[in-house]
Amino acid sequence: MLPRLIAIDLDGTLLDPMGELTERSAAALRAADEAGIIVVFATGRPPQVLHPLAPQIGDSVRYGVMANGTMICTLPDGMPLKFVGYSTSIAIAAVQRLRAHDPGFGFALATDRGFTNEPGFFERMPIHRGDAAVPDALVGHEDSDQTIKLLVFHHDHSAVELMTLIPEVLGPGLGVTHMGAEAVELGPPGLDKGAGLQWLCEHLEIDRTEVLVFGDEINDLSMFAFAGHAVAVANAADAVLQAADEIGPSNADDGVAIVIERLLAR
Repeated sequence: MLPRLIAIDLDGTLLDPMGELTERSAAALRAADEAGIIVVFATGRPPQVLHPLAPQIGDSVRYGVMANGTMICTLPDGMPLKFVGYSTSIAIAAVQRLRAHDPGFGFALATDRGFTNEPGFFERMPIHRGDAAVPDALVGHEDSDQTIKLLVFHHDHSAVELMTLIPEVLGPGLGVTHMGAEAVELGPPGLDKGAGLQWLCEHLEIDRTEVLVFGDEINDLSMFAFAGHAVAVANAADAVLQAADEIGPSNADDGVAIVIERLLAR
């Protein structure tokens, strides 16, 4: 039987190594939608970053589990169904504590007052937007009520290392999530792609056994744990390969498209 829902990570999974959506992959998304499968993007990206993909995907992707699960929306319009934020005072306290512990930390912060990033942040992202960096990411957020995302990087430590280092400094009050790039996201424990996908499936009355997911990075593992069937692309991190039910071709070889094509051809 076909899955009722397919959730797909973007960078490193669906998109090729240049960050592009190939025509073969776009055609596979359209074919899945035409077969009656609900197609979902599950990504660390916010909805507005999907605009360049709109001409290729049209209405074939119906929902987004965005910003690593903190925002669930309809696509392509980006209308929110659920948003999970937290008090900016918590984010500010975390930044101040990490800075006091080690000045090598860098930050990017998105609140109801906007987005700021410190030097070195976008160089670590899959897509370098080139937004102007500021010396202190906290400036301008003093009157903010709600934090959307707090992203942390370090000039000498990898994102994987930060997942161990940061809890030792901050304790269990904030969860640390790998965001699929050389940075991590801090937020209340339990905010991740898997939780976001679970909420969407409950909203749509879809059982987890009817869900197929694709991923490549550590931040996809929570989806792998939730879904009935998990596919890692061949270029995935070792932990993701080990957790997968199936390993498909790499993102350089249209791995997601190939698995979907085989699925629809049965």
